[in-house]
Amino acid sequence: MADVIMPKMGDAMEAGTLLAWKVKDGDKVKAGDVIAEIETDKSNVEIEAEEEGVFHVSVAEGTSVPVGDTIATIGDAAKTVAPAPAAEAKPAAPAPAAPKVETSAWKPPRAAQPAPAAPAAGPEAERVKASPLARKIAREKGVDIAQVKGSGPNGRILEADVELFAAGSAPAKPAPAPKPVAVAPAPKPAAPQPPVEGEVIEPTQIRKVIARRMVESKSQIPHFYLTMEVDVEEIMALREKLNSYDPSLPKISLNDMILKASGKALAKFPEVNGAFRDGKIIRPSGQHVGFAVALDDGLIVPVVKNASTLPLRQIATTTKELIGKARDKKLQPSEYSGGTFTVSNLGGFDVDNFIAIIDPAQGAIMAVATIVKKPVVLDDDSIVVRRRMNLTLSGDHRIMDGATGAKFMQEVKRLVQNPLSLME
Repeated sequence: MADVIMPKMGDAMEAGTLLAWKVKDGDKVKAGDVIAEIETDKSNVEIEAEEEGVFHVSVAEGTSVPVGDTIATIGDAAKTVAPAPAAEAKPAAPAPAAPKVETSAWKPPRAAQPAPAAPAAGPEAERVKASPLARKIAREKGVDIAQVKGSGPNGRILEADVELFAAGSAPAKPAPAPKPVAVAPAPKPAAPQPPVEGEVIEPTQIRKVIARRMVESKSQIPHFYLTMEVDVEEIMALREKLNSYDPSLPKISLNDMILKASGKALAKFPEVNGAFRDGKIIRPSGQHVGFAVALDDGLIVPVVKNASTLPLRQIATTTKELIGKARDKKLQPSEYSGGTFTVSNLGGFDVDNFIAIIDPAQGAIMAVATIVKKPVVLDDDSIVVRRRMNLTLSGDHRIMDGATGAKFMQEVKRLVQNPLSLME
């Protein structure tokens, strides 16, 4: 009998809602069959069976289930566990008559108990427990999933375990279980709080996750901030030329070009392209740049994989597809996980300057403000009107220092102000 658990589809997921069963209770299923659709804080996802057997529902549709809890079971009707065979009795020689014993009650002698059957060995016993997303990422990265130590329920391997293993940070031996940390109770208010006037709203699942992750980030990550003003005259002129060549091609946005510049700068300064986890600095091999997308009830960060090497037109195609999926809640976990850096652009909202909060799974985020025309003094002391824009880096001081962050920002500025370098 195998348990089907609520999978962890992303670092921030704590629970999922069972939207619909795709098979009926009692149906026979095979490994790989789609058995259910679940709703996470990011998107709606179909999950597959990992075993073959008879399917049995454990929770009703519409139920919110914590990650790791059982939602169904799969048993093989053709395989039943036979009871352990009883010990074979050997014929015994006749025993001499026992002397008569005076007793108030007679009890039969205890029969010898059969030895417990040894656990069955075979493919099922050796099967690696891993989420479908973890298996997919392992195949993409060429990782032998059997070598990865799982951190999920009952040792189940999650996508984060594969990412850590691929980055070369997986521990050689199982780490001891963390000791419980005593948490001081919150101080009681000195006086009863007055009743709230107005509407009390239960936050959505995505808003709950954002609240928890942002508190985690600001309370645990020592942020530092660096702002640079960047001239965007040349990059805007290049964008207009590229978009005028063929109207049928996807339009390249300024944000697409900033994603490319960020990827190339991360490749030059890998210290920024990392995160601090479990007391270690993780530096992935690829530059996977996320970009924040505003939704009606929050935001989500799809990821452009290998942004440093993708052509601008391909980045434009990818971002448009990801934005559409994000707003339709159709993003797959692989499309919003694995990011190593994030760009948050509020330029379309006339924001002159802002500071972004780092995703706890990353080490930095860059805020992009609106473009402003302003007088600029050139090297020859002449004054001209130029289009300028503020970029602000929020960095994790545990993995980099201010000087490293400043060099990274200088490289981003150089690439933006010399945009032909983005065509490489």
